[in-house]
Amino acid sequence: MNKKIENKRQKFIRLAELRTEKTVMTIENLIGLSNPRNYDYITKDLEKIIKALKDSISVVTSSFSKSKEKKKFKIR
Repeated sequence: MNKKIENKRQKFIRLAELRTEKTVMTIENLIGLSNPRNYDYITKDLEKIIKALKDSISVVTSSFSKSKEKKKFKIR
């Protein structure tokens, strides 16, 4: 049994690459929806899509920031 033991950094890199690539491909899939010959959409629809994507990016950014900084308890 010759299993390679993966440390936390290696695991992070492996999973981050896989998940990021999958996410980018999924986002790029939205490009096809921009073809007016195939789809009918209004500006409001586009705004909702962009807002949802930006909100998700904010959540990801926030989660990485929280893991590094510990907030001190304050009354004021």
